[in-house]
Amino acid sequence: MKYDSYFRTVKLLSPLLCSNRLLETIAGFYLNHWWPKGDDHKEPFVRISYFVSESSVSKALSTFREIFSEKNLSIVKKSDPRPTVVAAEYGGPSYEERMRNFLSLQTQIGLELINADLLQARCLLATYRWQVRKASLPVRAHFEPTFARDSPTYNALSSSEKEQFFVDLQEWPNPPQVDWAHMMVNLVLGCDWNDVICGPSYLTPGKPLSIPEINALLKNLEFQIPLGWEPR
Repeated sequence: MKYDSYFRTVKLLSPLLCSNRLLETIAGFYLNHWWPKGDDHKEPFVRISYFVSESSVSKALSTFREIFSEKNLSIVKKSDPRPTVVAAEYGGPSYEERMRNFLSLQTQIGLELINADLLQARCLLATYRWQVRKASLPVRAHFEPTFARDSPTYNALSSSEKEQFFVDLQEWPNPPQVDWAHMMVNLVLGCDWNDVICGPSYLTPGKPLSIPEINALLKNLEFQIPLGWEPR
């Protein structure tokens, strides 16, 4: 199954990426799936992006090489760190600090959800995309039961930090560019429907899809949402 290797790699990397060994060197990181265009590979790869000060670049590169070597993971493609405005297409420079914080936080929470209960995590993000976001339903009520149960990172946040996370999760400064939630959807599902969600039929709130309707969209993702599923 094409997504097995992706989630195996994510689970293998999770404890290492969240360890003090790495977090003492970098300022934050985020993961998503990557499927090279025009490539013959049949499976998606895990892409790691991280934030690091100029003075720590050499140490960060060395630490990542050690981690990959220890776990016998190959590097398909690499790019050395460079100055980047991550929020350039997601609101602009004024959003930069917020977006970097959000990217790191949503990754840590997303990894914890994946490791705790992969099916629950994928159902949560699929129904978010096609029910909650599609119909502008309450976001916190959808996510919080699972976050509270499965994410130590979320539970360690202050009340104001939790509130800010949900504000950031809903941020969409630059349609038709994807929303910020795309990053978490991409990580947990292994995909997102970029062409659809950036179109007028999605940008205008509408009727949420039923579970069978969502399952029809999930055929290629190798899982289905159980009928009667609810966030918990």
